[in-house]
Amino acid sequence: MANDSTSSPLTKTINNIIPTPKEGGGQKKAQSKKAATADKRECELALTVLLVDLASCDQNFDMNEYNVIRQGLMRVFGTSHDEISSLVNQARSTLANLRGVDNFARILNENLDEDGKKQVMEVIDDVIHCDGVEDGFETYLREKFKSMLNLEKKAA
Repeated sequence: MANDSTSSPLTKTINNIIPTPKEGGGQKKAQSKKAATADKRECELALTVLLVDLASCDQNFDMNEYNVIRQGLMRVFGTSHDEISSLVNQARSTLANLRGVDNFARILNENLDEDGKKQVMEVIDDVIHCDGVEDGFETYLREKFKSMLNLEKKAA
């Protein structure tokens, strides 16, 4: 199933986005109680929760939004089709039992490099625009996520 890491551009991209403990040595962030070494599945779930929350803010999570989320997870993490369905179901269940997504944004902020965070913001924009309507709450969420990923200082 998996080729060696030098033969797959996707594997290289994932390894660049999510640093492994060997790469960063003992990378710890003082601002977090949890070490900044979430595994790939935790990062996938964190992004899925943010995207499903965004897609559901208009009370209408449709197939178009699901497909954009699927494509985004595949692009950022190389997530398989089977895993995506499970992640979306887990995200929906998680969102039904919590009031905010800040902890999930924090997981991404602590575990993705700047390019990975920019890819996340591109997927967020894709979800916002997939229905052809960008409302004020979606704009608010985009800016909130951008801030939580520490990307606000670099406006294009």
